[in-house]
Amino acid sequence: MTKPKSKAEQIRDTSKTGKPVNIPLRTSQKILARITDGIYRQPASALRELISNAYDADARKVTITTDAPRFAEISVRDDGIGISPEMLQYLIENIGGSAKRTGRGEELRITSSADKDFSPKGRKLIGKMGIGLFAVAQFTRHFLIITKCKGEGFRTIADVTLGKSDDTEQTSSDVEITSGEARIWIESASNINAQGTEVKLLDLLPRTRAELCSLEHWSRIDFESEEDGKSQAVPPVFHIGRMDPENADQLLEQPKLPWDTKDGPKMRFEKLVTSVRALAGTAGGLVDLDAVCDNYLQTLWNLALACPLDYMGHHPFDIPKDNKTLFFDLENKTRGQSVELKIAKGKTAREELDLQSPWAPKKDKFELLIDGTQISRPIVFIDQPKTVNAIKTPLLFVGKCREEFDDKLPSLSGGPLEFEAYLFWTPKVLPTQHQGVMLRVGNAAGAIFDRTFMGYQISEQTRLRQITAEIFVHEGLDGAINLDRETYNFAHPHYQFLVKWLHSALRQLSNRNKAIGKEIRDKKRGDESTKVRKRIERVVTKKLADVGVDDVVEVQFIEPTLFESVSDIRDEGIVAFRKDAVFRDNSGRKTGASKQREEVYEQKATALAQLLYGWGLLDDLSYDDQATLVRDILEIVLLEDGT
Repeated sequence: MTKPKSKAEQIRDTSKTGKPVNIPLRTSQKILARITDGIYRQPASALRELISNAYDADARKVTITTDAPRFAEISVRDDGIGISPEMLQYLIENIGGSAKRTGRGEELRITSSADKDFSPKGRKLIGKMGIGLFAVAQFTRHFLIITKCKGEGFRTIADVTLGKSDDTEQTSSDVEITSGEARIWIESASNINAQGTEVKLLDLLPRTRAELCSLEHWSRIDFESEEDGKSQAVPPVFHIGRMDPENADQLLEQPKLPWDTKDGPKMRFEKLVTSVRALAGTAGGLVDLDAVCDNYLQTLWNLALACPLDYMGHHPFDIPKDNKTLFFDLENKTRGQSVELKIAKGKTAREELDLQSPWAPKKDKFELLIDGTQISRPIVFIDQPKTVNAIKTPLLFVGKCREEFDDKLPSLSGGPLEFEAYLFWTPKVLPTQHQGVMLRVGNAAGAIFDRTFMGYQISEQTRLRQITAEIFVHEGLDGAINLDRETYNFAHPHYQFLVKWLHSALRQLSNRNKAIGKEIRDKKRGDESTKVRKRIERVVTKKLADVGVDDVVEVQFIEPTLFESVSDIRDEGIVAFRKDAVFRDNSGRKTGASKQREEVYEQKATALAQLLYGWGLLDDLSYDDQATLVRDILEIVLLEDGT
């Protein structure tokens, strides 16, 4: 009896039959509900999943076109290894059951033969859920997959339609149901060495187009203008323009972008980031992306943060020592203390601590272009804006940790956890969306910055707004990632360990920040006190010289506990007074400012005593009366000054 052909074999036969193969999309009710009901909340989230698929397929370049600002169709094209008919069959028949982290990965040639957690060329895999391709359900119910593998003389085309499930099949969240259909066929290809995949999103849903067009913001401007004649809402500082909803080819508002048409792909995004940061001088010191960029530009920005891209400038571990940043090593202890890294000029924290992030093959390259703009990670570590803060120099705290969880079974702990991290303190974090911590697995992130720092409870509101942090997970945490890849299972041992580590790191940063600030303020007060003392000394010397007195006596104020030796001091020709006889009792808690006032007060008392001695006005008075006179004159003078 002849064995029936598999769907993959039938797909390969379409070159002869000319008839597409129809394959129903099968998944569980639970997974379908999560996909179609919005686990990918923003367009950037759904696009991120397609980019992740391309990265896992060893693509070196992903090119996205969105037809902005119309958004009639979106295309995502990569030069990865492509999808074979066998892999396409598995993908469609097993939505939510990724083959990447299973034995099927090597069989389908989508994972490394040495390690199922890595791509064929050695990249740490990002995806694992098996639903990334169908994240497009948030964009459309109709899309095309056009894919080719190197060495094959054909390309495979899948016309996919997502439909509502049959209610009669919805008996259980775990029961498989039909969630759509794919019509698949192959066509001959002239270039046998070509490879890659293109996903074309057709007939975009109205809500997706409205989101990308910033329709809500523009409509609010219109509504307020109609109601009051003048809108309180204003267009974003940077936007791609506004289309006429009645005429798809007519712009109602011309684009306002920070780059010129002549600028190259890389320069465009760099100008966007630079222009946004420059607004700090006109926006009260901080910049909120929601206020200055439309939804489309925010989508670009969020993708730049989430995807496994190079930083626009230096990786934080590669910032060279140049006296503009202070470096500290974090201790892996609950009550740990950071240690300043004495890095030689021109050297980096990576070299000093043997840091590895991002884990990637040597000479690996991954580029992302969206509508002709090459985006990169927009976190900037150099050329920070000037502020009034005492600490002018950014502080970079770095650390690495590996936890084996030896006291727990691997089935309970999830196995080892290994990561590297940095916490970057700067007086102004620009934009405000970069305040917080971001978790990266495989050099990619599923969520924006967490401004709570994973539930940090200590009252550090000002300081927390001055910190950008990233944790690069090399091993572990996979089991804690929820289906949407934007939230976590907070009870998972790996997540709990990261929480404790991060909160310890924040305390170490806070303690060091406070110590540095105090040292700077004390030095500044000391310098100011020295300047005041020298100025007073010059005035006293000049005033006495004017009346022929060149010898200025030395005056000291002695603590009461040491006053028994005052006669010895006076025998040396020094004018000595009991301190408590001249100055008010200030035995309470003293701040740096109050200490500085006391120092100036004492300097003025010294100057007054020197002037009185120079004029000979104290010669006939006892030491006690001399102290009383100096005290009374000073109190009257200070009273007149209002202090």
